[in-house]
Order: sequence, then structure tokens, then C-alpha cells
Amino acid sequence: MADSPEKRFSDCFDFSSDLSLYIHVPFCISKCAYCGFYSEPGCDASLIDSFTDKIVREISAVNEKRGHRPYDTAFIGGGNPGCLGPENLGRIAQAVCEIGRPAEFSTEMNPESLDRRFFPLFGKYFTRLSMGVQSLDQKALSFLGRNADLEQTRRGLALSQDLRKETGCVLNYDLITCLGPWHDALSDAREIVQGYAPEHMSVYALTLEEGTPLYRRNPDLPDSDEQYTILREVGSYLAANGYGHYEVSNYAKEGYRCVHNSRYWAYRQYMGLGPGAASTAFSADGKVTRINFRPSVRTWLEAGLFGGCDIEPLTETEACEELVFMGLRHKAGLDLNRLEGMARRDIDRERIRNLKGFREEGGFLVPDEDGLMTADAAALELIGALSDHGR
Repeated sequence: MADSPEKRFSDCFDFSSDLSLYIHVPFCISKCAYCGFYSEPGCDASLIDSFTDKIVREISAVNEKRGHRPYDTAFIGGGNPGCLGPENLGRIAQAVCEIGRPAEFSTEMNPESLDRRFFPLFGKYFTRLSMGVQSLDQKALSFLGRNADLEQTRRGLALSQDLRKETGCVLNYDLITCLGPWHDALSDAREIVQGYAPEHMSVYALTLEEGTPLYRRNPDLPDSDEQYTILREVGSYLAANGYGHYEVSNYAKEGYRCVHNSRYWAYRQYMGLGPGAASTAFSADGKVTRINFRPSVRTWLEAGLFGGCDIEPLTETEACEELVFMGLRHKAGLDLNRLEGMARRDIDRERIRNLKGFREEGGFLVPDEDGLMTADAAALELIGALSDHGR
């Protein structure tokens, strides 16, 4: 008899090891013009209830597998988790915390969705709020196809300030830059820092995702050199105001780095639940598996517990390449000893010492500011060095 979807999924993980949990909420009020991620525009109440019921059942099943030990970190993203409403979002958060509250528990929410009904969830469950602000320029918000206009965005920011005062939660605000010569990215960063002082900021250069409305419009965006100049200018301003640049797109005040996302970059085990979610699973014998739930909420609902996913064991080479690409993106750096252990061969250390923007420090390859800007190119060079040395 064939194994059940639950067993096939669960067998990929080492539940005795540390584990982070990501939950993908596939609902949003409307689809942004730049967004290439899976989501369902519109908030169908019956679909949301069915989604919540299944997610809670899956979390409870994983809790059993964990032996009722708390998750190291948890993150509810989307889409827009605010579309669930406080009752359903609370049910999911409660299920996660049934085995103990994670040391860091984040949820995303767009500015137009935040209201005071969500506040009790932060006092009880969530420790961080990540808000997709994107810009404080109405022209930019319209260009990006954002659901929230500038008035709604400012209202959401003001409410998030109240939320922090009343619950002590950590605030992260997302910004999108490099929209064109008409957009002042530094102005956005300056207003956020001076007016709202979040503990954490994420700053992304706009990319055109194939199939999106913005991609079809094919706007004239800054080239790579112009992007570099814009991002360095914003980064320098943030650094001067106490925000350390610790990952390609992320800045934090001392002590406020996002631990959950740092686990991705350190290539640690995490489980993703929900349609469109992904997992990186490490079995007890060291095998690495990528798991992707198919991006359709209705197919996901029909598939039963842990059904509707594609399970792909990674080759040794694929796992090493993922480790390299993730490790060079953040200031903690790439663990060279771990890489050699996974690859089962030595790295040409002399060759990697010539990588511009990186230094070897305590067995890690660590990027400086230029290194963070050229991480992907450096990863390709390091993978080449690893392959050449293994011949």
C-alpha cells in the first residue's frame, strides 16, 4: 500500500532537530502590478474558513511530530494575512503556540488591513509585524498597483506605532526602490526612519516578474549600475541612522535582525505549509529535500492533509549550490567547513580569497558592503572553484 501524503511529507524532516515554520496565506484584496507570487485576489469568506481549518489541522499534526517542542521561529506571510481577519489569524497563531510560543513569531500585514482588532494577537502570540509599505509617494503606489493609497498607508503606519507602544512588538517596514528617475527612494527611507523609527527595514530593488502587469508594461527601470548607486545611497543613510546592513535587502538596529529569515540564509531546516509554500527539509541522515505545495488553494484543499505538493530530493551538488547562494547573501557569511563537509571535498581557499567584497574569517566567507551587492556573481565563482577543485 502506498504511503499517505502525510507520511511522505513528514518523512523528509528530522523532527528531533531545530525547525522553523512558515505559513503561506494565499489571499489578498487585489493583486499588485509587480507581484509574481501566488495569491488569490478577493477575500472569499468560505474559502478563508476552509483554508484556516486545514492549516490548523496540519499544524496540530506537526506539533505531534515535534513531540510538543516549540518551533524555533514562525512566520505567517502571504498574500496578506490580514485578509483572514483576527478570528482566523488568531486560530492559526494559537495552533502554532499550542506547544509553546516561538522566541520569534512574525506576521505580515498590509497597511489597509491593520486595525485594532488584531492588537490582542500581538500581546499573546506575535512578536513582530512586517508591513508592506513599499513607498510614501502616491505616484509610486499607483505605479506599483498597490491596493492601499497614500492615506491608507499612513493610517496603517500610525496604527502600527500604536501597536508597538501597546504590545512591545518589533516593527519591520518594506520599501521598494529603483522605480525610475522620477522616484526619490531616499525620501521614502528618510520619512520612514524619521517619522516611524522601525527596528527593522527591508529595501528591495524592483524587478519585473514575467507574466505580471508591470512586466507587460515594460517600464524604463534603472540599469544595474544605477540600481547600485541608489541602493548604496539608501544603505548609507540607514547605516548613519543606526541600521546595520546584514543581508542583501535587510537592515536592522542592533539586536533586531529577523531570526526567521536568517535561518533561510544559513540554510537551516524549515517547513512551509499552505498553497504556494516551500520547505527545505533535512532528514536525520543528512539528505536535503525541497518541497513545494502547488499554487492553487482549491487544489490544495481537495488534496487532504499535506497533499498537493511536489517532493524533490536534492543531489549533493544542488544542495551545495543552495548553501552557497544563501550563505553569501548575509553578514554571518558562508560556513566553509560545512560546505566542504556537504561536498565531501576541499575548497580551493586561495582562489576564494581573491573574491572581491569577501573575506575569510573564522572558517566563514563573509561579505562586506560591496560583497552584499555582488553576492550572486560571487556565488557562481565559488561554485566554479568548488567544481574545479573536485576534478
